[in-house]
Amino acid sequence: MRLKSILLIIIVLCTLSIQAQSWNQRRYEFYYGIGMSNFMGDIAAPTDASKNIWMHFFNTMGPVVNTGLRYHLQDRHYARASLFLGQFFAEDPLNDPNYYYRGYKMSSFFTELSVKYEFLILKEKSRRNVYRQLGESKLKNFSLPTYVFIGFGGTFNVGNLQDVSGKEATKESFSNIAPIVPIGFGMKFRASRYTYLNIEAGIRITFSDGIDNAVGTPENHFGEYWDQYQFLTFNVIHKLKTNKKGLPKFRKK
Repeated sequence: MRLKSILLIIIVLCTLSIQAQSWNQRRYEFYYGIGMSNFMGDIAAPTDASKNIWMHFFNTMGPVVNTGLRYHLQDRHYARASLFLGQFFAEDPLNDPNYYYRGYKMSSFFTELSVKYEFLILKEKSRRNVYRQLGESKLKNFSLPTYVFIGFGGTFNVGNLQDVSGKEATKESFSNIAPIVPIGFGMKFRASRYTYLNIEAGIRITFSDGIDNAVGTPENHFGEYWDQYQFLTFNVIHKLKTNKKGLPKFRKK
């Protein structure tokens, strides 16, 4: 009888221990950051039609902010939901033979929502204090977990297209919705026990030629290929505690 009681107590304690560990695994990560967008459309397009990716620093780039929630599924696998807000900008460069000049300028504000699957190709090293005890370099604890991602989502943008090629400038307002496929990679660096710094780069494959409202026609000589854009962001990541239901806790208490 006493043996059964002891076994029952052990089972209960083990169950509580497993549940407590699941509450404190910090599988959720909340992140936020800033960066830049690079727009690749019919405005400020290169004269070399074989170029698939291009950038003109003052003519195709705009600011962007982003935030999101990441969930550690298992081992190297993660799922993520992201929100981006920012500006798309494109202006035909003057006196640059490598780019078309048609006298157009586009500026729009956008919102992007997406979900992504991440695969960790370089895992984080386990931190060890033995190096410090042996007087060796702390760099042996240094690691840059690196991941790749792919997903799907959509972008909505509102802006204006301006034609300044004639004597009088004309401006046209527009809005556009486009489905997207985000692809890219990123790296993380541990800043503290539950905080990381992150840099991420990616391209958005879109299914629209209307993001800049410069849709190709025989009259305007714009290209007929789909518009694309890229992001480069710098983020701060916080690992979150979970409650007894396994949901993330954003408050410290």
